[in-house]
Amino acid sequence: MAKKTSRRASRRLPRPAPSKSTARRKRASPHTPRFRVYIAVSLDGYIADKDGGVGWLDPYFSPEIDFAGFMKTIGITVMGRVTYDWAVAHGHAGDQGRCMVLTHRPLDDPPRGMESFGGDVRELAARLQEGLAGTGKDIWLMGGGQSIAPFHEAGLVDRWELSIIPVLLGDGIPLFPKHTRGLEGLRLTHSRTLKNGIVEVRYEPQQPGA
Repeated sequence: MAKKTSRRASRRLPRPAPSKSTARRKRASPHTPRFRVYIAVSLDGYIADKDGGVGWLDPYFSPEIDFAGFMKTIGITVMGRVTYDWAVAHGHAGDQGRCMVLTHRPLDDPPRGMESFGGDVRELAARLQEGLAGTGKDIWLMGGGQSIAPFHEAGLVDRWELSIIPVLLGDGIPLFPKHTRGLEGLRLTHSRTLKNGIVEVRYEPQQPGA
């Protein structure tokens, strides 16, 4: 009986704590660059009005929005051609740092750090992740909806960071064009309500079996 008791007791003993070197290796595991959609969207799901305008966002700019902090986590921005042309027309091209523009047309005298890409986004995704490996930086899928769509279709979006603006546009450019992925479950990882009524939410794909 004494032997059985001691055997049971030994099973209840806590396992040895990991060594400092093991803990250090875990903390130092490399960061895999993530693809993050960070965008403002109306309550009825539009990222721009039917003319492509975003003036309806102007009353909602707030010091509570830490855009500078967000940009410190970004190594490269991906945008569509329509968004790029809008940025050029309004003097904002280059504000996003290093940038990849999804287009089949050449860029006319692009700002430094801007490149174009017209191939399969899965090829681009692998290239961008390899280029940012070890930097601790992520990829910003800036928009618009049509440029985010192929990344979504390919299952490449790691995080949806949405600022839901308390307006109803009724019509416009949707964040989510029709897609073929069917029903998708997401998990809420963050939410915050700003004083001006904006609700910031962060969703990530559910892990298999979750």
